[in-house]
Amino acid sequence: MKKGKMIILSGPSGSGKTTISRYLLSKIPDLKFSISCTTRSIRKNEKNGKDYYFISVNSFFSKVKKYQFAEWEEVYPKLFYGTLKKEILKVWKSEKHILFDVDIKGGLNLKKQYPNNSLSIFIMVNSMKILKERLIKRSFEESKDQINIRLKKAKKENSYAKLFDFTLFNIDLFQTKKKILQLVCRFIYGY
Repeated sequence: MKKGKMIILSGPSGSGKTTISRYLLSKIPDLKFSISCTTRSIRKNEKNGKDYYFISVNSFFSKVKKYQFAEWEEVYPKLFYGTLKKEILKVWKSEKHILFDVDIKGGLNLKKQYPNNSLSIFIMVNSMKILKERLIKRSFEESKDQINIRLKKAKKENSYAKLFDFTLFNIDLFQTKKKILQLVCRFIYGY
């Protein structure tokens, strides 16, 4: 089996990772999305097994104890996310490349474990004001306190951008999509 490549997208909540991930998946047939596990509640329009594997905290830590995760983190207090090793192998066995939409530490952990076949891209917004507006628009189910926690975390997360292969400012979504498609195609196909 030819080992696939990894595209790792990270950035603060509201930076546009999910929108950009969907765009890349629509343009690159050889790319498959990595479905992470999470202990958070399912949101409206999400599907278990498509967007995430929604599991209990007990189930999550059972997998941790069995070393089933390639990476895992407590992304927000009492909210855990992780990438199953079997998910990576499943994609590579299908001779596809894998796309990750993960938190900052998860992205860096994947890059560290798979340095020779991964491309890490940090998605950033040019101001906290814009990030706050995006979080408010998309978060019908989150309280002001939850949004403020995400904003506080985003300030810290932005300091990790320099540890990624590329940093893209998602100011104009059309231009961001164009640039990221070029980066990913160059990495996967060499053009």
